[in-house]
Amino acid sequence: MKSGLGKIMSNLDDRDWFQKAMDEVHKKGKKPRKQIDYFYASWAGDCVRAIQYSMCGMMPDDIDAQGQRRMDNGNYMHNRYGDYFKSIDMLVEAEPAFKKDMDGVLVSGRGDLILLTDTKAKTLAELKSINDRKYQLILSAPDEGDFLQWNLCAKALGFTDGIILYENKNDQLVKYHFVKFDEEKYKQVINDFILIDKHNKAGTLVPKPAVYVNSKYCQMRKECQ
Repeated sequence: MKSGLGKIMSNLDDRDWFQKAMDEVHKKGKKPRKQIDYFYASWAGDCVRAIQYSMCGMMPDDIDAQGQRRMDNGNYMHNRYGDYFKSIDMLVEAEPAFKKDMDGVLVSGRGDLILLTDTKAKTLAELKSINDRKYQLILSAPDEGDFLQWNLCAKALGFTDGIILYENKNDQLVKYHFVKFDEEKYKQVINDFILIDKHNKAGTLVPKPAVYVNSKYCQMRKECQ
């Protein structure tokens, strides 16, 4: 009996060292959180409190291994589609970057792909890797947060037309929506950034939003008062 239990425990120990290795590999190269005085375009539509916490370096630094793999999977998807469009001479530029003053606040970000249309016009494409559940939600229209991010990048990079493309990571089905720049939606995002910037400079906490965005998954939901 003891030898049998010992063997089981030994096997568990073997699995444990490998699990630790899997966790450790995703910690390499991580940089500590720091205070910044600019906004990321990917924050478009996010909770104003969460954005302020991130700018102040207060968001928890730890992303678990599974979360890191999800992020990496999205990055690989971008690389694949860049290669796809490059192979048919549609790719103009991958990940065009910007860091610029937008209505008095500094915004940093990058688009996903600049593509050529059938008329040789340039258009800005946003790529998203999603699961089955979210795929069903974007069949008739793009996700609002995804559009706000595309819209902000479009303003920064000088585009009025574009595409938001979704790939279902469960079965690689694809859905895409043609989109147009919306000035009112841009103002909605930039006004949030201006409000946060004002409170950052005053050393005060931005008021809680009337409606929380992704509060279930917010890393600061317990601390936010």
